[in-house]
Amino acid sequence: MTSTPPPSRFSLPGARPHALLRVLAAALLPLALAACNGGGDDDDDQASAPPAEVMPPPATETPPAAETPPRNTAYLQAQPGDVIRVRIEELRPTQAAIGYDQIYYKLGRWQGDFDRPTWAADPVLQLDYLNRTVGKKFDDYCEDMGGTERAQEFQSIAQARAARLDQPDSFTCKDAPGTHAANLKTVVVGWDGNLYLTDGHHTFSSLREIFDGGPRLPVWVKVDANYSSLASAAEFWQRMVDERRTWLRDGQNLPITVDQLPARLGLASADEPGGMQEDRYRSLVYFTRDIAYSNGDLPEFAEFLWGDWLRRQAAAGQLPSLDQYLTAAPATTAQILAPSTLGKDLLPAGANDSYAAAVRDASLKMGALADGDIVYSDRDAASLGRIALEPNAASGTPTKKARDTLEELPRHDVKADGSPRGAGKLWFAVNYRSCGKPAAGACWGW
Repeated sequence: MTSTPPPSRFSLPGARPHALLRVLAAALLPLALAACNGGGDDDDDQASAPPAEVMPPPATETPPAAETPPRNTAYLQAQPGDVIRVRIEELRPTQAAIGYDQIYYKLGRWQGDFDRPTWAADPVLQLDYLNRTVGKKFDDYCEDMGGTERAQEFQSIAQARAARLDQPDSFTCKDAPGTHAANLKTVVVGWDGNLYLTDGHHTFSSLREIFDGGPRLPVWVKVDANYSSLASAAEFWQRMVDERRTWLRDGQNLPITVDQLPARLGLASADEPGGMQEDRYRSLVYFTRDIAYSNGDLPEFAEFLWGDWLRRQAAAGQLPSLDQYLTAAPATTAQILAPSTLGKDLLPAGANDSYAAAVRDASLKMGALADGDIVYSDRDAASLGRIALEPNAASGTPTKKARDTLEELPRHDVKADGSPRGAGKLWFAVNYRSCGKPAAGACWGW
């Protein structure tokens, strides 16, 4: 079993220990400069206004000393366990990449087609479809903000049309946001007073990308630690590395320095600077959830640890590379979404080159590990939620649930009797990547 040795106290993941101080020193200047633009309740127009022109001082005067960049003072007094309301744009990433297909699944699932002709003659079925899609957006938002789910489902199509995330009076969560702190994503207050996100990069990136969300959407987070007493960026990032609160690898799993972390959440875009890179293996791991691993109470960045392990298995010839599967164009949607399954005896069935096949094959490798087998550093399979797949497992067992989850991944959203159903995550992700938001026409299939 190949394993990656644990990083020492004075090393970044994938970097030589003696290079740490040089790496952090190089990061100090851009981080300090970036701190001038972050967080708090500063007026945006004022913050972006160009400086007034200043004439240079006479040669006989001594130039003033450079000022220390001001810290964001809004959260300096926040304590661990505090629940705070912030804007998405105030949250700083602590990882460089995300699984784009996980974001595409959310964006596809959250935007049902209000004009879809499939159920145009039956408003009851149309409303059922909208509660399964548009309603899911509000269920997810309420849960992630610590308010459990919506107080009730949409009672009419007009009510569904009117609901918007950026208009909080248009929908109601069962409990007030922040009530259930255990559901909240976590932040650390940095040396500069800004909020560094340690959990929730995918959740908040999805909310940033959705049409009624955006960078200024209010969200609730829980403070995990306050490191504003640290004297420098170098001390702060060393603490973050020591406590495994940052993932310093890019979308290709190559080591990066802290100054290479993105300035904002969300997808990279030609229309807006910054954004996060795509990590295809992080997407793959997301789709193996509830097939190869359970998502409860995992250490931070657990999915990246699984992704690193899968990459190493592929490099060693123990697993086909992700490039050997049809996961995106120019492959057709039908090829990408061809079903791949596991029989009761756990023998593979169906397509062997589709996206579902990649999930199936990765899941079999992950599930074959013993609890004590090392996945990354000192993290073993049990600590990362590994599900033991067992042949001939009875109904109701984790293995049967895993097989059912795999089968559902590429499933479309219409039952045999013509009524709506919950479609598979891959179906939403692949269609959104190819077609954008659900709409009538040949692309989505209606």
